[in-house]
Amino acid sequence: MSRPRSAARGLVVRDGELLTIRYRTDGEDWYVAPGGGQERGESLAETVRREVYEETGYEVAVGSLAYVRDFVPSTHYDDRGDDGHQVDHFFWCERVGDDPDDPDEPTERDSVQVGVRWLPLDDLGEVRFFPGPLGDRLRNGDPDEVDDGHDAVYLGDVD
Repeated sequence: MSRPRSAARGLVVRDGELLTIRYRTDGEDWYVAPGGGQERGESLAETVRREVYEETGYEVAVGSLAYVRDFVPSTHYDDRGDDGHQVDHFFWCERVGDDPDDPDEPTERDSVQVGVRWLPLDDLGEVRFFPGPLGDRLRNGDPDEVDDGHDAVYLGDVD
């Protein structure tokens, strides 16, 4: 049995919108915060910085740890042969650079990535955003937001 995969994602919010990656599988669009797998010898903050830049073209400054979630596919989907257990660490981030409204082109899009979108927080409940409970917290003005000095929130094993 393999160990859980460690991943890190950036929560970049500007003017009531969240920076997201748009994926398409089986003709359906779905959204996630940019991020991905941690490489050996890399800190979680370095992972966030690298992954956000690779997937969106935006450079970010990484702030506080906001949320942690487990994702164990076999607890959510019956037809998955590979368990693929992943632990995602979500960090608050801010854009940096000379012209933050004009990012570089993404350098390493994921295979099913079809775009980058600033998604209004109010719309997170109307699209397929993963993990859903995180979208709910962000849309509803989470009382546990780390920027207010609270500790990170463990979301559990959620899809």
